[in-house]
Amino acid sequence: MKYYCGTDIIEVERVKDAILNTHQFKEKIFTSSEILYAESKNDVAKFESYAGRFAAKEAIYKSLSLIYPHLSLNKIEILNDTSNFNRPYVIIHDENISSLIKDQKITIDVSISHLKTYATASAISCFE
Repeated sequence: MKYYCGTDIIEVERVKDAILNTHQFKEKIFTSSEILYAESKNDVAKFESYAGRFAAKEAIYKSLSLIYPHLSLNKIEILNDTSNFNRPYVIIHDENISSLIKDQKITIDVSISHLKTYATASAISCFE
């Protein structure tokens, strides 16, 4: 087995500015489920949520980039497992990778943290 890790940190304000000032940034980076989740929060928590998911997508991309260097951020989806303390989990919307995940040839684990000013995430991808 091979393990690859990725980590990312970003300023919440940078993501907020991109969402508010860049045409369709939100729709280009986040899935409709991620947008629905973030938009259900108050204004401060909403942008922390977007930033956390952005950092998670970057961390996951980094953990997969040696094997899949052309994966788009909008193909990476971060959802929460409500039956497991809202723990984040990953769905990859890329046929090649998702079939390997289904066959348990790849597993991806992600962790997200955020404060008022920063969001960070770490990801570990395990390849069989």
